[in-house]
Amino acid sequence: MNFQEFKRVFEKKKVIEFPNKTPEFPLLSVCIPTFNQVEFITDCLNGVLKQETDFPFEILLGDDGSSDGTREVCISYAERYPEKIRLFLHYRENNIKIESKATSIFNALYNIYSAKGRFIAYCDGDDIWADLSKVQKQVDYLSSHSETVLCYHKVAIIDEGKKNLPTPPYMDRWKKNFSSEELQCAREQPPISTWCFRNVIKEFPIEFFSVFNGDNFIVSLLGNYGNGKFLENIKPTLYRKHSGAMWSSENKIFQLRSKFNTYRTLSEYYERTYRNELSGHFHKRAQNYAKMILKLLFSQRQIFYFSRFFASNLKFFLSYSNHIQR
Repeated sequence: MNFQEFKRVFEKKKVIEFPNKTPEFPLLSVCIPTFNQVEFITDCLNGVLKQETDFPFEILLGDDGSSDGTREVCISYAERYPEKIRLFLHYRENNIKIESKATSIFNALYNIYSAKGRFIAYCDGDDIWADLSKVQKQVDYLSSHSETVLCYHKVAIIDEGKKNLPTPPYMDRWKKNFSSEELQCAREQPPISTWCFRNVIKEFPIEFFSVFNGDNFIVSLLGNYGNGKFLENIKPTLYRKHSGAMWSSENKIFQLRSKFNTYRTLSEYYERTYRNELSGHFHKRAQNYAKMILKLLFSQRQIFYFSRFFASNLKFFLSYSNHIQR
């Protein structure tokens, strides 16, 4: 699905692009989606605006119809920095829902589709770039290493008041390079606010619009274009944990179901595009999450939800033997 098809299907109310004077040919596009993050968006924008580069870049700032004052902050910044910021004012009518839950898919993809740069960096509206030369280092690396499609770096976790929190051990798993095959398999992916990648995905498959964990899907798609590089010499991005965070605030069952749905959908995508080995890989991963869901529901004696989950995914369970035979 290209940008025009995307807008035709999902844009129920026309997005407003705020007046700007951004570069016509930026080397880098920085994508920032935000929604109801009035307490955090200023820190995020300041960290991006302070980036020291020897190339022009644009900031694609998308407000998803915030009602807490975030929209007004974004407008204020767009007025003060018209040469840097392209502000997109979205409406809740365009929101893409999954399992009746609002997502940031429309907002985030509108930014990515609109990006003019050869490279794209990403920062969620509640995170902070701490290294003033972050994107300079990333663009320099990508510019001189054509085999690399994505580079990333360390993160540090903070709370709502910017107090440092312990870094979980699992965050060490992506402090390494990934081959293109490993990216395609999406076994691990660093937090999206550390990413800088080549602007190579011009069309998103229809399956993408039904998954909650879009970063897993994008990593897998990027793997078709090159490998991943961990850059040690960049200060950690500050990843903020707070009660309003879309992913961290969800309960365990929902998180497991979301991962199951993402991997099942990736399996279906690669089966449709005749990539049977990848389809089987993601089918097995989805199967593992399905087992975790059923085990947790059973342990909590939620028999009704246990039965409903199994019944609603019966076709998936029956198809598992076909992937094993492949």
